[in-house]
Amino acid sequence: MANAAILVGNVQYDRLSKLECCHDDLLAMKQLLEATQKYEEIAIIENAAADSLKSQLRSAMDRIGNPDELFFYFTGHGHQHETEFFHCATDFDSRRPNQTGISTEELHTLLRLADAQLVVKVIDACSSGKLLVKSEGSWIPQSKDGFRNLIQIASCLDSQNSLTGKPLSVFTEKFRAATLRKIEGPIYYTDIINTLRDEFLENDTQTPFFVSQHTAREQFVDDASKLDALRKSLEEIRAGVSMPSVATQIAPLLTLEDRLRAADAKVVTPDLLSKFINEFFENVIGAVSATEFSQFFDLEVTEHDRFRESTAEEFIIRVMSKEKRSDNFVTAKHTRKLRGSNLFGAAALLRQSGFGGDGIYDETWELELNCALTRAQIKATLTPKFYNLQRIVLVITCAPSLDNCYIFEVASQHMLTDFGKYDRDGIETSRRWWKIHWNATTNGVVEQIARKFGETVRTQLEEAEKRLTPEPTSPARL
Repeated sequence: MANAAILVGNVQYDRLSKLECCHDDLLAMKQLLEATQKYEEIAIIENAAADSLKSQLRSAMDRIGNPDELFFYFTGHGHQHETEFFHCATDFDSRRPNQTGISTEELHTLLRLADAQLVVKVIDACSSGKLLVKSEGSWIPQSKDGFRNLIQIASCLDSQNSLTGKPLSVFTEKFRAATLRKIEGPIYYTDIINTLRDEFLENDTQTPFFVSQHTAREQFVDDASKLDALRKSLEEIRAGVSMPSVATQIAPLLTLEDRLRAADAKVVTPDLLSKFINEFFENVIGAVSATEFSQFFDLEVTEHDRFRESTAEEFIIRVMSKEKRSDNFVTAKHTRKLRGSNLFGAAALLRQSGFGGDGIYDETWELELNCALTRAQIKATLTPKFYNLQRIVLVITCAPSLDNCYIFEVASQHMLTDFGKYDRDGIETSRRWWKIHWNATTNGVVEQIARKFGETVRTQLEEAEKRLTPEPTSPARL
């Protein structure tokens, strides 16, 4: 068989939130691959539990034989446990990720059955990308993991979320657009990767991750004109959705005053701002309080009307300082000044620091909430009832602007340093942010925060259980 593709997507989950867009993701990818006229078989697996998913993957491997290219696509929930990424099946349970999901290692074992010349993986899921491993001052590239040639395209880093959309996921929509950009000649996978890099260049919330170990000659399609029919179809759909009415076309041009009035009608009011943030914080507190861990931890919730938690400060500044806002409800500035009054002094400092870079700069971080709020930040602290557990701290921040509310999550674990005292800085377990319009719902954000908080606690308890469970002793020889 020349080429084959396997498309996997899950909309319905037993324990995780529903992902409406994943069905349309599958249809869009199938339509795109069919347009290339390249794949002899395109297998679709949708809404499958783990056992069924693995069985259908094995059956697909048996059918496709030994293709020149095997294209694998997944859209759905993703889960990161320690250093392993799991593709979540519909019955996924974070307490049994290997049983109810497919790890990258297991997926690669299945894909190797095809013995393809080229394996292309496109994963649209949270936590789907892995950073390269740094060792002894040099970057070690990830191996092909037993494949002749491998291209991996992940929608985000292992610490990020992959954003949903309507009708398609954000990444899947941009992947399709990247394939349609060139209108003549062959479209190489490197063309798609480079376009995606630029599309997400200024996006701090979602950064696609790529591993490409191949010849750079691999083509997504040999002739871009084969996609013309698809381009035309999508253009007609977009035109039908966005085509203004006749009345709109002949309406007089709005004055600046009219446009300002219209814009002001869309921004947040003090009442809406207060209601939005209060409801969000109440839902978060309710979600993290409704845990089954009270026998192991005491929960304390602290509220602030300012940005008082230092663990979140740098993160908030880095994000807010790059956002384009028409207000200064939040002042967020990061300045970096070279030490020394002249270049010779700077050079001397550079030599003294061993070319360390950061040591030759004075940095200033400025974060100030200028807008009056009754609640701007909450801290949920789980203090263990047992010495062999660690303290868990979750800091949630709401930073307002006229058009959106910026929500920040920073979670950390803190080891015991003395009786009744815990490490101040701790180890960060989660760092995420969301930009939510004031008229939108925060239910999805609350669910993600609560789920991650619960996973952190469960992971700690599981590790403690492993550590404290005695290994079985072998019977003595007679």
